[in-house]
Amino acid sequence: MSRIAIIGSGIGGLCTALALRDHGFDPVVYEAADELRPVGSGIGITPNGMQALDRLDVAAAIIARGVTLDQMEIRTANGQTLTSMDLNDHTARIGLDHNLMAIHRAELQAVLANRLPAEVLQLGRECIDVNADQPVIHFADGTEISADLIIGADGVNSTVRASLFPNISPQYAGDVAYRGLVETTIPTDADRIGLEIWRRGLRFGYFALNDEQMYWFAIIVASSPTTVPEMTSAELADRFREFPSPVPELITATDDETLIRTPITELPLLNQWRRGHVTLLGDAAHAMTPNLAQGSSQAMEDAIVLAESIAEHGISHHALATYENRRKDRTESILRQSRLQGRLAQIEHPVLARVRNLVFEYAPASLLRKQMESILAVDL
Repeated sequence: MSRIAIIGSGIGGLCTALALRDHGFDPVVYEAADELRPVGSGIGITPNGMQALDRLDVAAAIIARGVTLDQMEIRTANGQTLTSMDLNDHTARIGLDHNLMAIHRAELQAVLANRLPAEVLQLGRECIDVNADQPVIHFADGTEISADLIIGADGVNSTVRASLFPNISPQYAGDVAYRGLVETTIPTDADRIGLEIWRRGLRFGYFALNDEQMYWFAIIVASSPTTVPEMTSAELADRFREFPSPVPELITATDDETLIRTPITELPLLNQWRRGHVTLLGDAAHAMTPNLAQGSSQAMEDAIVLAESIAEHGISHHALATYENRRKDRTESILRQSRLQGRLAQIEHPVLARVRNLVFEYAPASLLRKQMESILAVDL
């Protein structure tokens, strides 16, 4: 049996392991952490991502642990609706079986990891370098292993990518995000909707993860991450004091120690994702801004397509080229659209912001529907 090594036990790495096992392979996942800790915050899995999870036979478990969101809205801080999307309509039109699912990231990781035999996950194995010509993985403890194929699923700051393409690094996208979770009673008008609110230089979004927990994100436009220092929940709430209820209240109710601050980054477009018998997947290959909530879903799609390509063509250059050819144009298109959405949201000049709002409000519904469905439509 060919030896397939996956670096990283995030969503992309675990989905790839499941997809490969479905095709009869026995991959091993190497993870730097000593244990899979329940870290992170909420995540929205878009309908195309749920379609990929359906292929992995884990969609039902995700639905049981999360919340189905039927509607997404973007509003201004003064209550003007910019866009309102009925996800039931979109998914029905393109033949998808699921809507957007909201779930805690740790719950999603647990569902995926629990489907794998214990020996598949090798914890405490920090990859520090790969040799694509061998291929060989070098670990921080001084050990190394050879493999027939190495898959770099180790995120935006990928060590595998740095080994293949040392001149490529994430680029700051102009925003700093804070994320939090709040134990609260979920209002009945917010239990199946994802809401994002825009104000010049600031954005805030929230959705329910279950009957008692709300996930939120606060995004601040900044020329450099250093201009947005670490803040307490009270300081952050003051920054968003002109937003409507329940925005300040959600921030204030969040424990300072659980706040997650992240400068938002993305990758430049890579000419290729592979070298030798090493390839990249998910954020390691095409990290994108979170504006369209597509990062995790694109990693899930990658996993399905890569496993199919290997099953059809074996572990070969042709298999890796087929995977890349099927995935690269789609991920690059979504990356660009996510970048554009972010830049529109970042507009701070009052006149330009009013123009943007009018364009959103009066854009033909058919145009917005076409754009959304081009993102959600996936052939898996």
